[in-house]
Amino acid sequence: MFNMTDRKYDKKTLRNVLIFSLVVLSCGWVGRLVDLKVGTDANGSLGQLIWLVLPLLTTIILRSFMGDGWRDLGIELKFRGNLFPYFISILFIPVITVIIVLIGHNLKLIDTSNFSSSFLLAFSLALLPMFFKNIFEEFAWRGYLAPKLFSMGINRFLCHICVGVIWALWHIPYLLVLVDTAESLLAYIPRVMIGLVILSVVYGEIRYVTNSVWPAVILHTIANALVDTLILKKYLDVREGYEYLVTPSPEGVFTIVITAVVGLWLCKRHTKKSA
Repeated sequence: MFNMTDRKYDKKTLRNVLIFSLVVLSCGWVGRLVDLKVGTDANGSLGQLIWLVLPLLTTIILRSFMGDGWRDLGIELKFRGNLFPYFISILFIPVITVIIVLIGHNLKLIDTSNFSSSFLLAFSLALLPMFFKNIFEEFAWRGYLAPKLFSMGINRFLCHICVGVIWALWHIPYLLVLVDTAESLLAYIPRVMIGLVILSVVYGEIRYVTNSVWPAVILHTIANALVDTLILKKYLDVREGYEYLVTPSPEGVFTIVITAVVGLWLCKRHTKKSA
């Protein structure tokens, strides 16, 4: 049985990590080129499909045919002894979203007048598609890249940062296609990068302590279903010019601060437990 504390570094691991990183950093741009040739529609595009599927496909190829194997995939649920991390994965995003919305509402920066009971149905309907989407993401980032970097003897916290940087860079080609913002890109993109890198610490710590990818899949699913529904379905209206501050998504300043505090707390807590 593989454990995330196992260390077995060789040149093959480094080679495969570099291959994975090059593929995922280029696949979004390849997808954009495909979209320019074949076009897009309201349901997405072939380019977006390439962008989403290729990281997991690369993982499968590297594990099946290039010597990585499957022992550190993290496919087991690992419920036993891990109720607290699962608890965090379910409640982390809802709790910080409520905190940020309350702060924004009290500062008169968020209008909640459009919020209604129909949100629960919209949120529920978003869960299943987001769950399947995040299987593709998390079994690439936390199922492949995170354990491979850790196996190379890199500091655990630095592993989370490295995964976060590559994960954030992977988002950039389609970031402006999928997100509607009037904010300057010089401010918006670096803040998204910072937000995703910090969020990767929370995802990575949960992956590390449970030795399972599924808590990260759950966390990611709830995050996408909850925040996207609130914002895209206009249940919340953030005052123009203050989106950077109180938007309850990874690039919001309040979200970044709270996530950083939780991520550092989890790192400290797990370090003490393993000492």
